[in-house]
Amino acid sequence: MFLLVYYKSSYVARYVSNSNIVNINILKVFKIKQPDKNPLGNSPLDIESLASPSARSIGKGSSTDAGRSWTLPTNHPDPIVLAGGIPDTETLPVTDLRETINNVLDNEAGEALRYGGWLGFDGLRSAIALRQSKLEKLSLTEDNFILHNGSSGSLDNICQAFIEPDDIVVVEGPSYSGTVRTIRGYMANVIEAPLDEEGLSVKALLKIIHDAKLGNKRVKLLYTIPDFHNPTGVTMTLQRRQQLAEICNNNHILIVEDRAYTELYFKQNSPQSIYDITNGYGTIQIGSFSKTIATGIRVGWIMADPEYIEVLERVRFDMGNSPLLHRALAQYLTSGKLDSHLSKMRPLYDEKCAVLCKSLMDYCHPYVTFTPPEGGFFLWVECLGASSQQLVNAASEEGLQFPTGATFFKDGYNTDQNHIRLAFSNCNIDQLSQVGLRLRDAFHRIVD
Repeated sequence: MFLLVYYKSSYVARYVSNSNIVNINILKVFKIKQPDKNPLGNSPLDIESLASPSARSIGKGSSTDAGRSWTLPTNHPDPIVLAGGIPDTETLPVTDLRETINNVLDNEAGEALRYGGWLGFDGLRSAIALRQSKLEKLSLTEDNFILHNGSSGSLDNICQAFIEPDDIVVVEGPSYSGTVRTIRGYMANVIEAPLDEEGLSVKALLKIIHDAKLGNKRVKLLYTIPDFHNPTGVTMTLQRRQQLAEICNNNHILIVEDRAYTELYFKQNSPQSIYDITNGYGTIQIGSFSKTIATGIRVGWIMADPEYIEVLERVRFDMGNSPLLHRALAQYLTSGKLDSHLSKMRPLYDEKCAVLCKSLMDYCHPYVTFTPPEGGFFLWVECLGASSQQLVNAASEEGLQFPTGATFFKDGYNTDQNHIRLAFSNCNIDQLSQVGLRLRDAFHRIVD
């Protein structure tokens, strides 16, 4: 049987036998005449002239957009993808999630299949409040929570509620690129504070605050990932958290603490949260199930004093998220299945990280240096004797795919040229054991 398929401006004939494609012949290649975009005959509409300042500020060609390709394509027959921070696919709790979803459909379909409201399902907010109360050693209720479409939806809500154009927002440099993109979308002035082995630099933060005051401006917000930082893997020390809390309190700076990776520690939990240190005064915390369960769940939350929640609710216009998922997750949490799942995942991620580190040390020690993280999904690697972009290019030839460190800086390659981020969470042990050998061969393409 022949099938005529339109593919990349060409018509392609495919010969199919026994449901398998056994031959492909290009019969004819020709351009399809494009119809006039405006059938009414007026001059073409300039889309960019309609775009908002926000859309233009993060659009194609802007500094936010520049250098944001995370990986290069590879023709290797057995690629190893170390790009995204994705939970291990082979151990996703599919059976448990199916059971809870089916239980909701069997018993709560009428409520689960209708609009859920801006705050989210009360039962899930209560379940998260109970769990977070134990983790944070605080007394929290459902009134401290608003549910969102993952951490990204939470951050968008925070920016909409509290950020004005030209406000100064401090982020770690490097930081998760999606965060910087979101904050810039609200026309804020993003300033990076570097990290050291203890976390965000206090000295750098104080200088940013000082310089802002000299210009008759103020720092409005500080965004931080204190636990198993993305992309560096650094865990902020307790002393540094206390220092940041005090500085921000003295200067009326709102702290946004992103705790997406907190429960993914390998052996020892991270220090006391900034939210706990401040008792929630001047601090908003973000959490998510994307890393602890699955990225496709798309359920996250904001934890804050009810006064902040009220402001956040004012600018919530999307009618909330899926009540079906909310109700299923509420059952998943209250049954203890999340705790059980995490108890299995922590040693697995610990092993994966150790295998990757050993592979790099065995084959690449003259070319790289790094500090193993104590949790999370990422290994931040400094390249010696070659630029990160050269290495990404060469590594793609060896079947390795990963982003340069420049991806996680506001101004991209102008800021960093010698780091890469390796995500070990979704690779299997055998793949991770091969990374060092392949990366060594990539270095040989450049250095030797």
